[in-house]
Order: sequence, then structure tokens, then C-alpha cells
Amino acid sequence: MQTIGLIFNGVWSQYAMATAPKYRAIYKLIYVHDLSDAAVEGLEALVVPFQSNQQELARQKEVMYNFLKQGKKVFVEGDSTADWLDAQWEDRPVNNYWWVESPNNPPVSATNYNHPIYQGLTPRQACWHTHGVYTRIPAHAGIVQSNPAGEIISWETHDYGGTLFVTTLDPIVEHGVQQISHLDNYVDRLTEWLSGVKPAPGRMTVDKALYGAGALV
Repeated sequence: MQTIGLIFNGVWSQYAMATAPKYRAIYKLIYVHDLSDAAVEGLEALVVPFQSNQQELARQKEVMYNFLKQGKKVFVEGDSTADWLDAQWEDRPVNNYWWVESPNNPPVSATNYNHPIYQGLTPRQACWHTHGVYTRIPAHAGIVQSNPAGEIISWETHDYGGTLFVTTLDPIVEHGVQQISHLDNYVDRLTEWLSGVKPAPGRMTVDKALYGAGALV
């Protein structure tokens, strides 16, 4: 049963992850322009992936906060805007080369491994690269991850009735791209935390039939 709504923006990597055989029974794609209280009814969690339409999210922000008021979970990744989130995100250069220069020194220096998403993960599985930092978060929020400069990468609050988890990591999009081979570890833990359902073990694959690839000779 699909219990996680992934707010879809037309980005192919978002689509690839949500429709992968490993995850498609759990994730429901919701086109961002179709976001409404009715569209999220019956779901247990919402995911706002990196490269989302921030203007449309701001227009429909009450849908997410109404969802939280029901005691449910919202997971936000990558960039964001203070127009709908009570926090300030700032861009930073993305270091895609750290695993070559210093593979045991990911760009996050502190992680709360007691959090259900991170339990059992290695430092490399818990971070691959970051998209910016949070220079301001709600006063009631707790920091889950920070970088070597002490800047905030991931944070969480329960002050809206449910659980709002926000990170500058981009697990959904990167998993859809399939360039980072160990992301099943993070996304599987994330999925289980959001839905209570543990995905099947093994690597994520893409259903080629959804892209017309089966018709190619």
C-alpha cells in the first residue's frame, strides 16, 4: 500500500526513484500542482525532494502543515525557501570530489546516529554531499547533522503536531540518478522510518518499460 506521498515536480530522477520496483508499492507520486488536502488523505508521510517547485509549495504550504497537525511526517531535502519553511537555507558549493581526496572524511562531521534514519549507517552512508546549509532553524528544532564548520545540515522538530525533518542532503534525487552505489542504505532506512515498511533488500533498479526502453531493439 502506498503510504508515502512524493511531491513530484517533473524531475526524471524523482520519478525514477518513486516508480522503481523496490519502492513503487510504498511511494505515491503527487504532482506539485495537484497538491491538496484530498490528495494526501490516507498517507502517513510526505517527501519534498530536491529540485522542487518552491513557489508552488509556498502557495500550498497549508496542506503540509495540516498534514503535520495530524501527527504525521514530512521529510524535506535539498534546497528550500523561507516562504513556506520557518528556516533560512543558504547555497554552498557542492563538493563531489571528497571521496577521491579523502574518502573517510565526508562533508558532515557530526551526526546523531540515534535517529532512526541514521541507525546502523556508516559516516559515508549518512552523507555523500550537501546542497547548502541552514543558517536559521526554528527555536524548537533539534540539530541532527552539522558540517565541520558547525553549520546545520539536517534538523528536526515535532512542534507542528507531527515530525518535520529537513536536510540539505538529496537522497531521493541522487538515488534516482543511480550514480552513488550505496544510497539504498539511506533511502531504505528513510522509507522504513516514514512508512513503517522495510523495502526489499538489494540494489534499486529502474523499470525500463516505463520509459519505452522495452521497445528498443
